[in-house]
Amino acid sequence: MNYGHFSEDGREYVITRPDTPRPWANYLTNGRYCAICSQTGGGHSFFETSGYNRVTRTFPQTAVMQDRPGRYVYLRDADTGEFWSANWQPVCDDTSGFEARHGIGYTSINRSSHGIESSITYYVPPRDDIEVWMVSVRNSSDKKREIQAFPYVKWDLANYAYNAVEANFSALFNETSIEDGTIFASSRYWNITAGSSANPNARWDKWAFMTSSAPVEAHDCFEEEFMGMYRDYSNPIAIEDGQLRNTSGHGRDIIAALQHRFILEPGEEARFTVLVGVVFHKELAWNLRDRYDEWEEAERGLAEVNRYWDGYLSRTNAGTPSREFDLSFNIWNKYQAWVTSRWSRMDSYYVGGGSIIGFRDSWQDMLAILPNDLQWARERVIYMLEHQFPDGSTLHNWDPLTNIGTKTGHSDDPMWLVLGVVEYLKESGDLMFLDEAVRYYDSGSETVRQHVVRALDYTLSHMSDRGIPLIMAADWNDGLDYVGRQGRGESAMVAAHLAWMLREVALLMWFVGSDAHAQSYIEERDKLIRNINQHLWDGDWYIRGTRDDGEAFGSSRNIEGRIYINAQSWMVMAGAAPKNRAVRSMNSVHKHLNTPYGPALFLPPYCEPDPKIGIITRFAPGTKENGTIFCHPVAWAIMAECILGRGDRAYEYWKEVSFVHRGESDEDIYKVEPYVYCEYIHGPDSKYFGQGEFSWTTGTAAWMWKVCLDWILGVRAEIRGLLIDPCIPSEWDSYKVTRRFRRATYEVEVENPEHVSQGVREIYVDGKRHHSYLLPLFPAGETHQVKVVMGQPSMTLEVHAEFVSEEVSVSTES
Repeated sequence: MNYGHFSEDGREYVITRPDTPRPWANYLTNGRYCAICSQTGGGHSFFETSGYNRVTRTFPQTAVMQDRPGRYVYLRDADTGEFWSANWQPVCDDTSGFEARHGIGYTSINRSSHGIESSITYYVPPRDDIEVWMVSVRNSSDKKREIQAFPYVKWDLANYAYNAVEANFSALFNETSIEDGTIFASSRYWNITAGSSANPNARWDKWAFMTSSAPVEAHDCFEEEFMGMYRDYSNPIAIEDGQLRNTSGHGRDIIAALQHRFILEPGEEARFTVLVGVVFHKELAWNLRDRYDEWEEAERGLAEVNRYWDGYLSRTNAGTPSREFDLSFNIWNKYQAWVTSRWSRMDSYYVGGGSIIGFRDSWQDMLAILPNDLQWARERVIYMLEHQFPDGSTLHNWDPLTNIGTKTGHSDDPMWLVLGVVEYLKESGDLMFLDEAVRYYDSGSETVRQHVVRALDYTLSHMSDRGIPLIMAADWNDGLDYVGRQGRGESAMVAAHLAWMLREVALLMWFVGSDAHAQSYIEERDKLIRNINQHLWDGDWYIRGTRDDGEAFGSSRNIEGRIYINAQSWMVMAGAAPKNRAVRSMNSVHKHLNTPYGPALFLPPYCEPDPKIGIITRFAPGTKENGTIFCHPVAWAIMAECILGRGDRAYEYWKEVSFVHRGESDEDIYKVEPYVYCEYIHGPDSKYFGQGEFSWTTGTAAWMWKVCLDWILGVRAEIRGLLIDPCIPSEWDSYKVTRRFRRATYEVEVENPEHVSQGVREIYVDGKRHHSYLLPLFPAGETHQVKVVMGQPSMTLEVHAEFVSEEVSVSTES
């Protein structure tokens, strides 16, 4: 591996050279303040929303190609005038003597250059909305050294988009000052109602600040005086001269830079802390400086970060024969899913800088949090329900700061609400939650039960003449945005989603005694499944839908976009496909869509724009959603293969898109971080086939983690209890899972003596034979041992009997 490796305990990714194929980033965040930090300290920071509370600057194009600007510490030998960076960037001299470590909640950079050993550790403490830089500088030469240190950031205050479009104009609103050794910066203009014709006439209500525990000799707040004309971050005139200009004031393009001086004997080390953050009142910045002024206090803050993550990562764990699987499931996939649950798709190195979070995205991101932080998930469910309308429709996205959102008419949005509530109830068992009142977005409130019912009824009331859900503005695939503009196009994916949710809600209603509601939904499901199999089956797979003109897409009759993965996997997930069609359609996925990097979203790609389908056809072939390996749907293909009992194929798909596997096999082709999922991998029609794009902020994180727990490891929450249903690679001899469920701990050990992929022969609970796939519920705080022996099944598991028959009838057995 050319660029790095996982540490022995897996909790760090160690990067051994700074010039990685793309910036390899980490998210340092407490859920309020977020610092996106690369292996060289590049990236930017924001508070609460990236669009309206930006703190420091990067732009996606320069960030991806140059990894600049960032949070830097320039170093300079006062005697020779030589200067370099403790980060490597932005001076970019010799790459030797470099090591960066991305940990869970922190990043450290160590460098040996010019006879000086330097180290920076960045983190965001759980309780304070700041980033802490723990900086050390050690003289490793044999002579006395006078070393200058210059911490630096580029401010980008409040209005990210406005600042980007109107950079010179927006600078006129900037103001800075230096007070008691602390640099403060703010903006007199806060364009918080962007898109409105009204001038908000407001100032940003916060102060960004930089402060240091080391004595400050000089400072700069103006970029031009710091950088100099016709220069860049690699050679600022102030660093070259070794003297900041003590600039501050208003109406200019602004930065924060401080100047320190250290006289170091051979072997002597200087240590100091730098704080960058936001406060509502200046006094709070000085309070924070006093809190982290001592090195030991900064170490305690880092220990607090580690304690939080130790607790979170300990709550669900597995031990399997695959270190690759364990690294992902136990640590990095779980960590990434936590990050996406907090920040959705708001910001990354590649896209973002906006302020919105998505309705469908946030419901899905919550799924991986449920077993690990149920209280946070409950709060999130309520928050999401508050963005539904009384008719069952929902906002598609909104700004969390203003709560102003957009109702687009995406057909899938209401179904994610149903799925999210059902999954929360399965995990918590809190059926009283159904009777809790939650407000609607515009007016009024009803019980959670009614929110669910209205979401289902909304979709049931938006059906085509053939009894298939209308796609409307689009469905999960936003790129299908012209399929149904005239109100006639159909969505196979929403049809499957609706069929699945009708079953789930019917089972829930039976369980709580609402038999009439349950029976009604089963009857609707029966009709829908008949319509699906009558109108959407294409011979070897299901079509993806129909356009407004009635023509099918995702059909064998199409030249481009012939087969879509989601139309196959979701029919299996929903139990909407007869057994032979389920097998045939998923075999078609493997035959027509699978690649060395995982199965594609659809193939062949659209080579020419099709105005009757939408923007998906306008992306270059093999990029974004046009014929790529879109990692998110691969998780659904894995779930479908597990339902079919084909554990080897499910694991094949998992491994093909595994970031660990990609990083170990072709990191110069893959390019993006080998410790988190990316959104998509270039497809076979792209010149860059195999290259990852848009890492970190993807729904892949939550779904892949959930599918690994629920369907591969097979320890799955149901309303009635914890279900045991493994579907593993047949080569696995055994594995273990420790899982908290309804405040009890289950230690599950699975043996596979016959090397099957699926099937449970025996279950023992605390040494006693147990005759059900559902484990008993235990009192809070107790720990119980479960032994599972795989082999020829001794019981019938309902989920594997839910395929409809060849006659397309469906069981209504509760």
